[in-house]
Amino acid sequence: MKRLVPVSGAGAMDGQKPPGGAGHPEKAEYKYPPKIALRCSFVNQAIMENVLLEKDGYIAVVKLNREKTLNSLDMQTFEDLGNVFDQVTKDRSIRVIIITGTGKAFSSGLDLSVMETIHKMDNEEFQVWLRYTQERVYNILEDTEKPTIAAINGHAIGGGFELALACDIRISVPEAKFGLPEVNFGLVPDLGGAQRLTRLTNPGIAKELIFSGRLIDANEAYRLGIVNSIVEKENLIEAAKKLIDNKAPIAISLAKTMVNKAIDSDNRTGMVYAVQAQTICIKSKDHQEALSAYKEKRKPNYQGK
Repeated sequence: MKRLVPVSGAGAMDGQKPPGGAGHPEKAEYKYPPKIALRCSFVNQAIMENVLLEKDGYIAVVKLNREKTLNSLDMQTFEDLGNVFDQVTKDRSIRVIIITGTGKAFSSGLDLSVMETIHKMDNEEFQVWLRYTQERVYNILEDTEKPTIAAINGHAIGGGFELALACDIRISVPEAKFGLPEVNFGLVPDLGGAQRLTRLTNPGIAKELIFSGRLIDANEAYRLGIVNSIVEKENLIEAAKKLIDNKAPIAISLAKTMVNKAIDSDNRTGMVYAVQAQTICIKSKDHQEALSAYKEKRKPNYQGK
Protein backbone atom coordinates (compact mmCIF):
# COMPACT_ATOMS: atom_id res chain seq x y z
CA MET A 1 0.00 0.00 0.00
CA LYS A 2 1.37 3.41 -1.01
CA ARG A 3 1.49 6.23 1.52
CA LEU A 4 2.73 9.79 1.38
CA VAL A 5 5.20 10.49 4.13
CA PRO A 6 5.82 13.94 5.63
CA VAL A 7 9.50 14.69 5.15
CA SER A 8 11.10 16.17 8.24
CA GLY A 9 14.44 17.91 8.61
CA ALA A 10 17.91 16.40 8.48
CA GLY A 11 18.63 13.74 11.03
CA ALA A 12 15.00 12.63 11.35
CA MET A 13 16.03 9.00 11.12
CA ASP A 14 19.27 9.24 13.11
CA GLY A 15 20.28 6.06 14.90
CA GLN A 16 18.98 3.69 12.23
CA LYS A 17 21.33 1.66 10.10
CA PRO A 18 20.87 0.60 6.48
CA PRO A 19 20.10 -3.09 5.88
CA GLY A 20 23.20 -5.22 5.86
CA GLY A 21 25.25 -2.51 7.55
CA ALA A 22 26.30 -4.58 10.55
CA GLY A 23 28.00 -7.25 8.47
CA HIS A 24 29.17 -5.07 5.61
CA PRO A 25 32.95 -5.23 5.08
CA GLU A 26 33.10 -1.49 4.48
CA LYS A 27 30.33 0.95 5.26
CA ALA A 28 30.50 4.43 3.76
CA GLU A 29 30.83 7.37 6.13
CA TYR A 30 29.59 10.79 5.08
CA LYS A 31 31.55 13.70 6.49
CA TYR A 32 30.04 16.98 5.44
CA PRO A 33 31.73 20.38 5.55
CA PRO A 34 31.14 22.10 8.90
CA LYS A 35 28.86 24.82 7.57
CA ILE A 36 26.59 25.81 4.71
CA ALA A 37 27.18 29.17 3.09
CA LEU A 38 25.50 31.78 5.27
CA ARG A 39 23.85 33.39 2.28
CA CYS A 40 21.67 30.31 1.68
CA SER A 41 18.44 30.98 3.56
CA PHE A 42 16.91 27.55 4.06
CA VAL A 43 13.49 27.05 5.57
CA ASN A 44 13.20 24.13 8.00
CA GLN A 45 9.76 22.97 6.95
CA ALA A 46 7.77 20.33 8.82
CA ILE A 47 6.47 19.09 5.46
CA MET A 48 8.44 19.89 2.33
CA GLU A 49 6.81 21.03 -0.89
CA ASN A 50 9.72 20.91 -3.34
CA VAL A 51 10.38 17.20 -2.75
CA LEU A 52 7.81 14.48 -2.09
CA LEU A 53 8.50 11.11 -0.51
CA GLU A 54 6.21 8.18 -1.21
CA LYS A 55 6.68 4.75 0.33
CA ASP A 56 5.39 1.59 -1.30
CA GLY A 57 6.40 -1.31 0.92
CA TYR A 58 10.21 -1.37 0.99
CA ILE A 59 10.50 1.04 -1.96
CA ALA A 60 10.94 4.80 -1.50
CA VAL A 61 9.95 7.04 -4.41
CA VAL A 62 11.47 10.53 -4.16
CA LYS A 63 9.79 13.07 -6.43
CA LEU A 64 11.03 16.49 -7.44
CA ASN A 65 7.93 18.64 -7.13
CA ARG A 66 8.50 21.96 -8.87
CA GLU A 67 6.42 21.26 -11.95
CA LYS A 68 5.97 24.92 -12.89
CA THR A 69 9.75 25.36 -13.22
CA LEU A 70 10.29 21.95 -14.84
CA ASN A 71 11.68 20.73 -11.50
CA SER A 72 14.59 23.16 -11.56
CA LEU A 73 16.96 22.95 -8.62
CA ASP A 74 17.01 25.96 -6.30
CA MET A 75 18.78 26.26 -2.94
CA GLN A 76 15.78 25.02 -0.97
CA THR A 77 15.33 22.01 -3.27
CA PHE A 78 18.97 21.03 -2.84
CA GLU A 79 18.53 21.23 0.92
CA ASP A 80 15.26 19.28 0.81
CA LEU A 81 16.80 16.56 -1.35
CA GLY A 82 19.68 16.24 1.09
CA ASN A 83 17.25 15.85 3.98
CA VAL A 84 15.15 13.27 2.13
CA PHE A 85 18.17 11.22 1.03
CA ASP A 86 19.53 11.31 4.57
CA GLN A 87 16.19 9.97 5.79
CA VAL A 88 15.66 7.14 3.31
CA THR A 89 19.27 5.91 3.42
CA LYS A 90 19.00 5.52 7.20
CA ASP A 91 15.52 3.99 7.20
CA ARG A 92 16.01 0.21 7.60
CA SER A 93 12.57 -0.51 6.14
CA ILE A 94 13.65 0.97 2.79
CA ARG A 95 15.56 -1.30 0.41
CA VAL A 96 15.27 0.52 -2.95
CA ILE A 97 15.26 4.26 -3.74
CA ILE A 98 13.65 5.62 -6.91
CA ILE A 99 14.10 9.26 -7.97
CA THR A 100 11.72 10.87 -10.46
CA GLY A 101 10.00 14.17 -11.22
CA THR A 102 6.44 15.48 -11.37
CA GLY A 103 5.02 16.78 -14.63
CA LYS A 104 6.87 16.86 -17.95
CA ALA A 105 10.48 17.00 -16.75
CA PHE A 106 12.82 15.00 -14.56
CA SER A 107 14.77 18.20 -13.85
CA SER A 108 15.71 21.13 -16.05
CA GLY A 109 18.80 21.78 -13.94
CA LEU A 110 19.94 24.75 -11.90
CA ASP A 111 17.39 27.45 -11.11
CA LEU A 112 18.56 30.95 -12.03
CA SER A 113 18.00 32.04 -8.43
CA VAL A 114 20.92 29.80 -7.43
CA MET A 115 23.28 31.75 -9.67
CA GLU A 116 22.10 35.01 -8.09
CA THR A 117 22.96 33.62 -4.64
CA ILE A 118 26.28 32.13 -5.75
CA HIS A 119 27.43 35.42 -7.30
CA LYS A 120 27.12 37.04 -3.85
CA MET A 121 29.35 34.40 -2.21
CA ASP A 122 33.07 34.67 -1.69
CA ASN A 123 35.25 31.74 -2.78
CA GLU A 124 35.19 30.04 0.60
CA GLU A 125 31.40 30.25 0.92
CA PHE A 126 30.93 28.90 -2.59
CA GLN A 127 33.30 25.97 -2.08
CA VAL A 128 31.65 25.03 1.21
CA TRP A 129 28.19 25.11 -0.37
CA LEU A 130 29.28 23.15 -3.45
CA ARG A 131 31.03 20.40 -1.47
CA TYR A 132 28.06 20.20 0.87
CA THR A 133 25.70 19.77 -2.11
CA GLN A 134 27.97 17.23 -3.83
CA GLU A 135 28.05 15.03 -0.72
CA ARG A 136 24.48 15.28 0.55
CA VAL A 137 22.60 15.23 -2.75
CA TYR A 138 24.76 13.45 -5.32
CA ASN A 139 27.52 11.32 -3.78
CA ILE A 140 25.11 9.87 -1.22
CA LEU A 141 23.17 8.16 -4.04
CA GLU A 142 26.33 6.46 -5.26
CA ASP A 143 27.66 5.67 -1.79
CA THR A 144 24.51 4.36 -0.10
CA GLU A 145 24.34 0.56 0.12
CA LYS A 146 20.80 0.69 -1.26
CA PRO A 147 20.20 0.53 -5.02
CA THR A 148 19.12 3.85 -6.54
CA ILE A 149 17.10 4.10 -9.75
CA ALA A 150 16.45 7.26 -11.76
CA ALA A 151 13.00 7.00 -13.34
CA ILE A 152 13.50 9.76 -15.91
CA ASN A 153 10.04 11.06 -16.79
CA GLY A 154 11.27 13.88 -19.05
CA HIS A 155 14.20 16.16 -19.80
CA ALA A 156 17.25 15.76 -17.51
CA ILE A 157 19.52 18.74 -18.06
CA GLY A 158 22.60 20.03 -16.23
CA GLY A 159 22.29 19.35 -12.51
CA GLY A 160 19.20 17.25 -13.25
CA PHE A 161 21.21 15.02 -15.59
CA GLU A 162 23.95 14.81 -12.96
CA LEU A 163 21.35 13.66 -10.43
CA ALA A 164 20.34 10.82 -12.76
CA LEU A 165 24.00 9.94 -13.41
CA ALA A 166 24.56 9.59 -9.66
CA CYS A 167 22.00 6.76 -9.56
CA ASP A 168 22.91 3.11 -10.12
CA ILE A 169 20.39 2.57 -12.92
CA ARG A 170 18.54 4.91 -15.28
CA ILE A 171 15.20 4.18 -16.97
CA SER A 172 13.89 6.80 -19.39
CA VAL A 173 10.76 7.74 -21.30
CA PRO A 174 11.19 8.04 -25.10
CA GLU A 175 10.69 11.81 -25.18
CA ALA A 176 13.40 12.70 -22.64
CA LYS A 177 16.48 14.68 -23.59
CA PHE A 178 19.81 14.73 -21.77
CA GLY A 179 22.73 17.12 -21.66
CA LEU A 180 25.38 19.04 -19.76
CA PRO A 181 25.13 22.54 -21.28
CA GLU A 182 27.21 24.32 -18.63
CA VAL A 183 29.87 25.45 -21.15
CA ASN A 184 27.19 27.50 -22.90
CA PHE A 185 27.17 29.68 -19.76
CA GLY A 186 30.95 29.74 -19.29
CA LEU A 187 30.83 27.04 -16.61
CA VAL A 188 31.69 23.36 -16.14
CA PRO A 189 29.66 20.44 -14.74
CA ASP A 190 30.47 20.52 -11.02
CA LEU A 191 28.15 17.95 -9.45
CA GLY A 192 29.88 14.81 -10.69
CA GLY A 193 28.60 14.82 -14.25
CA ALA A 194 31.99 14.85 -15.96
CA GLN A 195 33.32 12.03 -13.80
CA ARG A 196 30.26 9.78 -13.99
CA LEU A 197 29.58 10.36 -17.69
CA THR A 198 33.19 9.46 -18.48
CA ARG A 199 32.87 6.20 -16.53
CA LEU A 200 29.56 5.30 -18.16
CA THR A 201 30.76 5.97 -21.71
CA ASN A 202 34.38 6.89 -22.48
CA PRO A 203 36.51 10.05 -22.35
CA GLY A 204 35.92 10.89 -26.00
CA ILE A 205 32.11 10.76 -25.75
CA ALA A 206 32.09 12.63 -22.43
CA LYS A 207 34.31 15.38 -23.83
CA GLU A 208 32.22 15.72 -26.99
CA LEU A 209 28.97 16.05 -25.04
CA ILE A 210 30.43 18.44 -22.47
CA PHE A 211 32.45 20.57 -24.93
CA SER A 212 29.49 20.95 -27.32
CA GLY A 213 26.84 21.29 -24.63
CA ARG A 214 24.42 19.59 -27.00
CA LEU A 215 21.35 17.66 -25.94
CA ILE A 216 20.81 14.03 -26.90
CA ASP A 217 17.56 12.11 -27.07
CA ALA A 218 16.69 8.92 -25.19
CA ASN A 219 17.61 6.65 -28.08
CA GLU A 220 21.13 8.09 -28.32
CA ALA A 221 21.47 7.95 -24.53
CA TYR A 222 20.52 4.27 -24.67
CA ARG A 223 22.97 3.59 -27.51
CA LEU A 224 25.76 5.25 -25.53
CA GLY A 225 24.96 3.20 -22.42
CA ILE A 226 23.77 6.19 -20.41
CA VAL A 227 20.27 4.82 -19.86
CA ASN A 228 19.55 1.14 -19.24
CA SER A 229 16.14 0.98 -20.87
CA ILE A 230 13.37 3.06 -22.43
CA VAL A 231 9.73 2.59 -21.40
CA GLU A 232 6.51 4.48 -21.97
CA LYS A 233 5.68 7.11 -19.38
CA GLU A 234 2.61 5.33 -18.03
CA ASN A 235 4.76 2.29 -17.22
CA LEU A 236 7.83 4.13 -15.92
CA ILE A 237 7.44 3.89 -12.15
CA GLU A 238 6.11 0.35 -12.25
CA ALA A 239 9.05 -0.72 -14.42
CA ALA A 240 11.45 0.86 -11.93
CA LYS A 241 9.77 -0.92 -9.02
CA LYS A 242 9.88 -4.31 -10.76
CA LEU A 243 13.56 -3.97 -11.66
CA ILE A 244 14.78 -5.06 -8.23
CA ASP A 245 11.70 -6.87 -6.99
CA ASN A 246 12.05 -9.16 -3.97
CA LYS A 247 15.81 -9.58 -4.00
CA ALA A 248 17.96 -10.28 -0.93
CA PRO A 249 18.95 -6.83 0.40
CA ILE A 250 22.30 -7.92 1.83
CA ALA A 251 23.34 -9.46 -1.49
CA ILE A 252 22.18 -6.39 -3.44
CA SER A 253 24.03 -4.08 -1.05
CA LEU A 254 27.27 -6.01 -1.31
CA ALA A 255 26.94 -6.42 -5.07
CA LYS A 256 26.56 -2.65 -5.48
CA THR A 257 29.72 -2.03 -3.47
CA MET A 258 31.49 -4.74 -5.47
CA VAL A 259 30.70 -3.05 -8.78
CA ASN A 260 31.71 0.36 -7.42
CA LYS A 261 35.02 -1.12 -6.29
CA ALA A 262 35.51 -2.61 -9.75
CA ILE A 263 35.51 0.94 -11.08
CA ASP A 264 37.77 2.43 -8.43
CA SER A 265 40.28 -0.36 -7.74
CA ASP A 266 42.37 -3.02 -9.46
CA ASN A 267 41.04 -6.48 -10.26
CA ARG A 268 42.71 -8.32 -7.38
CA THR A 269 41.51 -5.82 -4.78
CA GLY A 270 38.00 -6.25 -6.11
CA MET A 271 38.25 -10.03 -5.90
CA VAL A 272 39.46 -9.86 -2.30
CA TYR A 273 36.34 -7.84 -1.52
CA ALA A 274 34.25 -10.47 -3.33
CA VAL A 275 35.58 -13.13 -0.95
CA GLN A 276 34.58 -11.01 2.05
CA ALA A 277 31.16 -10.27 0.58
CA GLN A 278 30.37 -13.87 -0.31
CA THR A 279 31.41 -14.99 3.18
CA ILE A 280 28.74 -12.67 4.59
CA CYS A 281 26.10 -13.77 2.06
CA ILE A 282 26.60 -17.49 2.47
CA LYS A 283 26.14 -17.23 6.24
CA SER A 284 23.08 -15.00 5.99
CA LYS A 285 19.53 -16.04 6.82
CA ASP A 286 18.45 -14.61 3.47
CA HIS A 287 20.59 -17.19 1.66
CA GLN A 288 18.97 -19.99 3.64
CA GLU A 289 15.55 -18.52 2.92
CA ALA A 290 16.32 -18.42 -0.81
CA LEU A 291 17.28 -22.11 -0.78
CA SER A 292 14.16 -23.06 1.16
CA ALA A 293 11.91 -21.04 -1.14
CA TYR A 294 13.47 -22.65 -4.21
CA LYS A 295 12.91 -26.15 -2.83
CA GLU A 296 9.36 -25.34 -1.75
CA LYS A 297 8.56 -23.56 -5.03
CA ARG A 298 7.47 -20.31 -3.40
CA LYS A 299 8.62 -16.70 -3.30
CA PRO A 300 11.31 -15.98 -0.71
CA ASN A 301 10.57 -13.70 2.21
CA TYR A 302 13.81 -11.79 2.74
CA GLN A 303 14.48 -10.06 6.05
CA GLY A 304 17.85 -8.48 5.34
CA LYS A 305 19.57 -10.71 7.89
